[in-house]
Amino acid sequence: MRYTWANTFILVLAAASLATGFFALVAGSPDAAWRLQAHRIVGLAVAAVLVWKLPNVVRPLTRRAWRFQDYVAVLILTLVLVTLGLGIAWAHIGPFDYARVSGISWHINLALAVVPLLLWHTVRYRRLLLPRYWAERRSVLRMVGLLAVGAVLWRAGAALDGVLGTRAAQRRFTGSYAAGDFTGNAFPTTSWLNDRPAPIDGEGWRLAVGGAVERPLLLTLDDLGPAEELTATLDCTGGWHSTQAWRGVALGELLDRARPEAGAASVSVVSATGYYRRFSLTEARELLLATHVGGEALSHRHGAPLRLVVPGRRGFEWVKWVTAVELNVTGKWLQPPLPLQ
Repeated sequence: MRYTWANTFILVLAAASLATGFFALVAGSPDAAWRLQAHRIVGLAVAAVLVWKLPNVVRPLTRRAWRFQDYVAVLILTLVLVTLGLGIAWAHIGPFDYARVSGISWHINLALAVVPLLLWHTVRYRRLLLPRYWAERRSVLRMVGLLAVGAVLWRAGAALDGVLGTRAAQRRFTGSYAAGDFTGNAFPTTSWLNDRPAPIDGEGWRLAVGGAVERPLLLTLDDLGPAEELTATLDCTGGWHSTQAWRGVALGELLDRARPEAGAASVSVVSATGYYRRFSLTEARELLLATHVGGEALSHRHGAPLRLVVPGRRGFEWVKWVTAVELNVTGKWLQPPLPLQ
């Protein structure tokens, strides 16, 4: 394999790894399990090509003084290797954390850190990525071969986990590990980025239902209406999942009371911090605004006095500390794929 071909393969596989990683991160239903499987295969293919690439990077650096681009190349290589190692360790050893951040979160964050460096490297050496260096039948066969190696390594790892009976064999289809079911408030808590408000006084709290509605509402906890129960699994992108019995008011019931206007197309559920997620009207009617979990009033860290329960979606959709429900005339897609706050 020529040096320039290896560069092209690494770039393509790295892009595929980022894409499959993103789609695996947001997957919340079993029919999307293939996304994580594809991510693992592509990641192991990256590891395979790096086995060949590593000597080609290190050998020249031992024969001459380092230049700026050499430091960048070594930094990229180090970050990629650590990112791969963290992903493999999480998949086959079990859950772990460092500095109160889970191993899978480190895997994600380091992968994101590689992106700007990889873009810089790509722009600097773009002439080596011209089609004349790789556009031939053998390069396609080699890429297919690398993906085949990744698939074989993935299946071998899964089989070994099953034989050894490790915790990895019992992971959910998202790659998350069980963190206790039906435990009330005793399951783990996490917040997105800096989403950490002060405790909210339930007596002074109000829920505003407005926007494209005929009858805006301003509700206290006592005004929410009859309670409903729903059993749902909270699957956090930090690598754990927990199934709990939730109790609260159906969001659809509040929408009926507010009477959406004919032009209403989506519903935003907004936190006291400004954090929000959008859903279609049809989706929103299936959601629950919970006040209790496992028969206990929600704790502050779990989103008291009101949090959204979104079955079949990852944890970042489960908005905590809800203070507003807004109906929009624009669609649910008018939001970032992942929260920016």
